[in-house]
Amino acid sequence: MSAVGTTGLQAPTRHLNRWWYVITGFVTLLFGTSTVNVLFNVLGKPMTEEFGWDRSVIANGLSIETVMVGVSIVILGFLIDRYGPRMPSVPMALAFGIGLMLMSALPNNEMLFFALCIVIGAGAGAVNPVAHSTVVSAWFQDRRGMALGVLMAGLGACGVLMPYLANWVLGMGGWRLAFLVIGAVCTVIPASVYAFVTRMPAEHDAERAAARLQGRMAGESLLTVARKYRQFWLLSVAIFVVSSATFGLMSQVVPMTTDKGISQGAAVSILSVLSLASISARLLVGYLLDRFYAPVIGSIIFALCAVGVFLMITSSEIGLLFVGSALIGLGLGSEGDLAAYMVSRYFPKHSYGRVLGFIYFLYAQGAAFGIFLLGQVYGATGSYRAGALPIIVLVGIGIACLLMMGSYRFTLDHKEVDAADEAQETMTSPVSN
Repeated sequence: MSAVGTTGLQAPTRHLNRWWYVITGFVTLLFGTSTVNVLFNVLGKPMTEEFGWDRSVIANGLSIETVMVGVSIVILGFLIDRYGPRMPSVPMALAFGIGLMLMSALPNNEMLFFALCIVIGAGAGAVNPVAHSTVVSAWFQDRRGMALGVLMAGLGACGVLMPYLANWVLGMGGWRLAFLVIGAVCTVIPASVYAFVTRMPAEHDAERAAARLQGRMAGESLLTVARKYRQFWLLSVAIFVVSSATFGLMSQVVPMTTDKGISQGAAVSILSVLSLASISARLLVGYLLDRFYAPVIGSIIFALCAVGVFLMITSSEIGLLFVGSALIGLGLGSEGDLAAYMVSRYFPKHSYGRVLGFIYFLYAQGAAFGIFLLGQVYGATGSYRAGALPIIVLVGIGIACLLMMGSYRFTLDHKEVDAADEAQETMTSPVSN
């Protein structure tokens, strides 16, 4: 039994290049979906000044884009489970990058701006973590938490690098050049990674192909998973409400801080600290997930995030704003890791793409809701202060959901825990010996 168990767990370590999928996934996320949030943060003000638009136009465009991100993630999740990650991801990644490039030629037309937001969001599923998380979870049984943490750090690194890159190009040639240059990079890199690098282990592709030949899809349907596992709903609600607090607040960091009399440069630095903290959180959480119970880890970090929300919204002292930004970054950074890891431990392996796709759909919808909520609060009161309490309540709901998740349903080698325990008892019983 020991030999069998060891082989099953460590077989992927024979593939010496398996970390290559983590690194290239990191690079894809570095120029992935978080780019849109950063660009609208940094470039939104000069855009509205040139066109004479109200600030809410940019916020509404970001909300529309975020809703479309969720739709594209769900579609991509189903396609990944059926065809693998490469085929559907290449055209979607191209749509994302080209949409950003077309922003550079935008005339003074709000409807055309919203249409481009739809195009960008429709392709953004491919530059979210779903496809690469599916690949990494398949290749890594041991050290899965750390591998996912390194992968997800690409999102945080985007938040650190992109504000300075966008601000630098903005200073050189204006917001149009920034969209053109950054959009070009976001077109070439993700599409190239999917086309030439990304692949699943051979046994996963073989099982998927066999299921297609039988006229079915490998794994349980999303509806079956939703009926069978209560954890599906608990994790879905937790991700939605915490996303509303973290991503929604992140979208308003620069205008929120500049409204308090803080300079644009300092506001960009505060936004970068948030993203830098999210990188540290992803690496830390990845390490912890390999050693401790995921829902407890998430609950502690989300509680710290709630403190950060309070400081960011209510304080005008720059030091406290940096602290609040860092704590929010912890929550923002841990969400993706927790979702990707917990889906692999609570749901069947060949349902991974569609389940994680749906979870990330709710992540995107939560972000859109948070953006909308803060936008409405600002429009009604002229400040963001009244949004502190509802956002903190949302984080509390997310913590409660995580604490009700219960024991893991699947082992690291994708076997149901009950089935694995029964097999172990059978093999070690006196009769079998």
